Amino acid sequence: MSEDRTEAWRRWLVRGLLSLAVLLPAAAIGMYLLNPLGANSLDPRQRILGHAPYRMPSMGMSPTLEPGTIVIVRAGAYRDRGPGRGEIVVFANPDDGNHWLQRVIGLPGETVSIEDCVLMIDGRALGEDYVAPGRAVEDYSCRMAPLPVPQGQYLLMGDNRDNSMDGRMMGPIAEDTLVGRVVRVLHAE
Repeated sequence: MSEDRTEAWRRWLVRGLLSLAVLLPAAAIGMYLLNPLGANSLDPRQRILGHAPYRMPSMGMSPTLEPGTIVIVRAGAYRDRGPGRGEIVVFANPDDGNHWLQRVIGLPGETVSIEDCVLMIDGRALGEDYVAPGRAVEDYSCRMAPLPVPQGQYLLMGDNRDNSMDGRMMGPIAEDTLVGRVVRVLHAE
């Protein structure tokens, strides 16, 4: 009788493993195609798992994110709401489609300017403790004519204002180019 139970257990285990071998890939393909997490990317990690790692390639977000820093990005974070000011996002650069990391500065309907090295939102100074002293001293970092942010768009900037190709040059970006929100920072070794 014990041998019958052992044999039944083995059959159950083999059937279970075979079922998993078929169901898991089918579920992954279904998740990718249906995109229930709302990922604005074709990256399977984002469409199936809802998160993906990115490596900071440049000095544009220094000192917050140094080159080589790895971040975890939540896909579909803006499916039900737009980003908030100060959030670090990944977006698809409209010029080349590459994914960039920058901080949300201007929200739809606001006017952003820089006067005497102070960032202004609708004429009021915005405190930016994430911009380190000495990282916003160049002329193009200290002056920017008022720039209205249209509805459905956001103005993004790097924290290292003197070394960042951002919304000051590219202008606001459309909400549908946002790939996700940085939810965790892992420091590269």
